[in-house]
Amino acid sequence: MRITAEKDGFRIENGGGVPLIAELRLTAGFNGRKVEAKNWRSCGPDRFEAENGGIRFRAGVSPDDGGLFLKSEFTNETGSPVEVDFLRWSRSPERDSLAVPGPRLRVYREGWTMASACGTVGWGETDFRCNPDYLPFAVSVPERFEPPKPNRFTSEYVTVLLPDEGDSLLAGFVTTADRVCRFEIELGETAPAGFDAVSCGDRARLLPGETFRAEELLLLPGPDAWALLRKYAGIWGDRMQLRRRDHTPTGWCSWYYYFSKVTEADVLENLAYMKEHRAEWPLEYLQIDDGYQAALGDWLVTNEKFPHGLRFLAEQIRAAGIKPGLWLAPFMVEERSSLLVEHPDYVVHDSRGDIAWTTEWRGSRVAVLDGTHPGAQAYLRTLFRSLAEIGFEYVKLDFMMYACAAKDGRFHDPGATRVQALRRGLAAIREGFGDDRFILGCTTVLGASAGLVDAERISTDITPYWRPDNREDFAEAPTVPNVCRNVINRRYMHKALWINDPDVHIARLDNNRLSEEEVQLWSSALWLAGGLLLLCDRFESLAPERAELSKLLLRRTDAFRDVRPLDFRDSTVPSVWFGRFAETGAPVYGFFNFGEEPRRFAIRHDGPETAFKEHWSGQLLEADSGRIEAEVPPHGCRLFFGVTP
Repeated sequence: MRITAEKDGFRIENGGGVPLIAELRLTAGFNGRKVEAKNWRSCGPDRFEAENGGIRFRAGVSPDDGGLFLKSEFTNETGSPVEVDFLRWSRSPERDSLAVPGPRLRVYREGWTMASACGTVGWGETDFRCNPDYLPFAVSVPERFEPPKPNRFTSEYVTVLLPDEGDSLLAGFVTTADRVCRFEIELGETAPAGFDAVSCGDRARLLPGETFRAEELLLLPGPDAWALLRKYAGIWGDRMQLRRRDHTPTGWCSWYYYFSKVTEADVLENLAYMKEHRAEWPLEYLQIDDGYQAALGDWLVTNEKFPHGLRFLAEQIRAAGIKPGLWLAPFMVEERSSLLVEHPDYVVHDSRGDIAWTTEWRGSRVAVLDGTHPGAQAYLRTLFRSLAEIGFEYVKLDFMMYACAAKDGRFHDPGATRVQALRRGLAAIREGFGDDRFILGCTTVLGASAGLVDAERISTDITPYWRPDNREDFAEAPTVPNVCRNVINRRYMHKALWINDPDVHIARLDNNRLSEEEVQLWSSALWLAGGLLLLCDRFESLAPERAELSKLLLRRTDAFRDVRPLDFRDSTVPSVWFGRFAETGAPVYGFFNFGEEPRRFAIRHDGPETAFKEHWSGQLLEADSGRIEAEVPPHGCRLFFGVTP
């Protein structure tokens, strides 16, 4: 790829001289103003400068490995402090390779947090529908999202344009440590009407002479959109210093059976079973979830349901040969907590100087810990150092998106962005807990946690029911189809950014409204997608036939490689999944019917296998001329393993 400066923008061409993007412009936003870079000039190899309105722009370009990396920044030369809104790359509506009619184009749009929906969308569709009450925690800039309009889409971190023929184009930020970074795309009748890549400033203060640097942007064309995402994730992980683990952990979590009613006795009962049946259940961790704490913020103090405290439980778990784990929501601080009473300066305040109450928790208002405050950072270091000393080797950090979502929030450091506030707090947690202990991120801003967590939840919560009754099915709502949509669409992140956590396995008969077909579908999704494997059922009441499903998953984590959705382009919720059995390399096809009627699947297999064995039924299916066909009942799944002649 080649880039040239042409007065007020840049022209990007592929290797054959064909314009990929005929004109790409750079605009800075501050104090409610927009200033566009004018009269670009070269200032060195692949480096350019421009000035306008008291702003000095700089851009650096680096063609590499089939793509083009773009760095951009601006320096405040206005003589006065400014509040930064954004630095934005925008494609001008010119004739180029992106000039594809909207009806022939689909867009992959990524979500901001684990619960945020991801998937491909197309002509005539709108952005994913979110619960208005949850919108500030599901998208980075809610005011640019609502109300959804046909053919206008937002995407966080990365997007892919997928035409019906020819190469796709991936645009993605490969650094995400400092800014909220997002895309705004609008499809048009004859060509995209808008295509912008934005690094948000969050009204951070920029003094005269200081420089605002955008996150680094990658443009990457290619014929295989899924391969582009995998390549992008590898680059993203390298830039963010991916934490590498030598294995994918397993464990048991208290939440999805007991929820907040869990007691010390419940934990000890399941621990005793795990200890007595160690050969059957070789789990690495036991994680105590929400329900033990006296208040959000007072994490070392347990409530009356846990009379012996955290140290006692950690000692009991370790004595059984299992590693102790604990759930926390470290940025949430309840109004009734001792932490808030003693250190109100540790939390985010609003523009009036009052506490920025962000949500409610079981009848109590909740403030947000300010990750830029030195006292708050010291508190987090001390807290997690104490947990490590007590004996905990694993923590699940939940609701971290609140660190980036305080309405009208003002940080202790006025020059910090939301992402920097979250990341500074998370860095303090990592420093206190230690480099060798395991951190699982949950309900967090995905890009901000890369390089600091070992694993990351990539979906909304799994539920012991298919969909909730009498409630609107928003895109981020906890439902089985929504979870599976995110699990497969984000499979490209696994072991490139972190270990994916698809959520727990639910197999039980009691306290569960999932049918046998639905439990089988969820088991299939976890088996095929791989990643962190946590169980949640009460062992004493787990029926033997359902226990076998969990044991199947435990025999080998990440049992399949090269996993991908085959209908990625055309289906927002992919229903045809492919992988190869890691032990033999045999192809595996998963047909998932998320609908309410029976569905007939038919695909063509290109390989030496002439027959396929369906895992759950044992049925042997002859692949007539490489064609595999099967009917799948509603909410059901069929897994076909290739058989070599």
